[in-house]
Amino acid sequence: MKRFLMLVGVAVVAAAMYVAAGTASQQSKGVSTKQFKALQKQVASLSKELKTVKAEASNADGFVQTCLVSANSGVLPINEFGDPGGTFGYSYTADGNTFTDTTALDLDLSNPFTGVYLQGVDPACIGPAARHHVAHSHLSLIGERFH
Repeated sequence: MKRFLMLVGVAVVAAAMYVAAGTASQQSKGVSTKQFKALQKQVASLSKELKTVKAEASNADGFVQTCLVSANSGVLPINEFGDPGGTFGYSYTADGNTFTDTTALDLDLSNPFTGVYLQGVDPACIGPAARHHVAHSHLSLIGERFH
């Protein structure tokens, strides 16, 4: 009897494996219409996104070529001058009456140069809105360099 039950158990397992393999082979024949439409939608979305990224990259490259490496742009050698203790440097006032000696950034044409470079932008690339913003900036400082 034990042998018979063992044989039935093996047969049941074999039948289950056969059915599972049979349904899997039917599913692997291809994608369903629903899956295909979902993939189409995904491809269309990614294509639109790629087009946008390409346009933005082209605009950024155009800005660099036109505004950052044109004949009217370039770099300025900048360094920090002054002493925070007030023995030399820049005289600064926020209210026009009280002066404080401090450090500040300034153009540095020394040789050998040890500072940093600031990128200059072609003035033709700065629109009226940006110029208006700069003209009305809260940075109205009065400074004088002395050694």
